[in-house]
Order: sequence, then structure tokens, then C-alpha cells
Amino acid sequence: MTVGSSITFARLCHEELLREKERDGIGLLAEKRLHSVLKRWMYDDFTAHEQKVPQRDGKISRFVADILTPEREIIEIQTGDLFPLLRKITFYMEQTDYKVTLVHPLVAEKQVSWLDPATGELRERRRSPLHETALSGIALLKPFLSYLGEERFSVLFPFLELEEYRLLDGCRSNRKKRSHRYELIPLGLQGAELLESKADYLAHFPTDLPAEFTAKVFSKHTRLGGYALYDAIAVYEALGAVERIGKEGRATLFARKI
Repeated sequence: MTVGSSITFARLCHEELLREKERDGIGLLAEKRLHSVLKRWMYDDFTAHEQKVPQRDGKISRFVADILTPEREIIEIQTGDLFPLLRKITFYMEQTDYKVTLVHPLVAEKQVSWLDPATGELRERRRSPLHETALSGIALLKPFLSYLGEERFSVLFPFLELEEYRLLDGCRSNRKKRSHRYELIPLGLQGAELLESKADYLAHFPTDLPAEFTAKVFSKHTRLGGYALYDAIAVYEALGAVERIGKEGRATLFARKI
């Protein structure tokens, strides 16, 4: 699989922004724009985009791939929650012989601008503290445990620079909680991480963990929290890097296997 460079990505971002201006659609297709940029960056040939996928027996299925290449590769790009892709990925892996690549962007840097919903006036702009890592991306892969490390399945995490515009239409005094995103603009690419083999996933396992640890200790070593913390442990448990060995008080105790 060959993907474009960071220079190519920047060019595509500019082209997509100009295309939206021509349509007078600024702010209306924010997620679609990011998706479109990534799709062209992965494979800039529109004839391969949005193609129905044939089954192993040659019959055309109802599933439409983001990209279906002449090299017999399916590329699915998901900018949001990954779980909705499970049905598609399962079909591709079990009913076709195509190589499957899942692409999910992660945040390298992000600026957040807050807009007055009535006037569109910019009220506040700040740099987001969010900096996602390959490990935080791996935590999102829990729905696909059966396929991680398989020869036909790979995952690509592009690390993006983004500009996010949000409306001050939420609750609480600052009107930010439960606010709505107005626009998400891709600006640049800082790099990408391709995960193909089991070794690629294990390369991101925290090597400074003690031989036995709890989720709390894992959190301290990875800075993961909430669902991501437990999902990352579940992924590495499925990969054989971790096993449950009992309890430490009320907490589950895990042991490193690598």
C-alpha cells in the first residue's frame, strides 16, 4: 500500500477547501471534507472510490467500499466511532479475499475556535491539549480483535493538524458542554503509523510496566483513561501480551507476557 506525502496531503486540503467555497457549502460538509481528503490521499483515483464489493463467489454484495483498488485492496476510512464499521469489516474478512485497510485519523495538533451561534463572531480561540498517540488509536480497535495481526487486515493512523470550529450553543455558563461542531478542517499531516503484523501492535506496548499491574498502574504508564484504558488492555490481552492473574483488593491484576 502506498499513500501520499505530507505535501500531497496539504495540497488536497487546499483543493477540498476551494471546492467547498465554490459550492457555498462552508460549514455544511465538514466531516465529509475530512473524509474526502483522506480518501484522495490514500488513492487519488475517483474511479476506485465508492465501489460495490464482490463476494468470494463473484456475486456483487450490497456493501460499498470507500476505495476498491485494482490491486484487490479495500480501504475503509472512518473519521468517527469505529464500531459501526464492524459489520462491513467482518463481511470483507469472511466473505472476500481482498486485503483490508482501515484508516482512522488521530489528532496531532488541533486549534479550537468558538463561534457565537447567532452572529458567527469568533469569541475564543485556543490550542487543544489533545495529542493522540498510536496507543490511543489501538485502544479504539477493540471491535476488531479477531482480525488484529492477520495478514489481510491492517490499520493506518494518519496524525493530523486540524482546525475545529464549535458553536457556543451548549449548556452551563460557558455554553461549551454539549455544544455542536460547526466545522472541522484538515490542515496538514505530521506522519502516519501503519499496523500490519502482531509485532507492529506490540511495539507500542509500554515496556516500563511492572511484571504485574492493575488498570490504574497501566493508566499511569500510558496516560489513558476511561473506556480507552480498559479497551487498550483488552486489545493487548487478545494479542497475548497480557493475562489476568487474579485480584489486588477489588482491582483486577494483570501480568505482562512480553
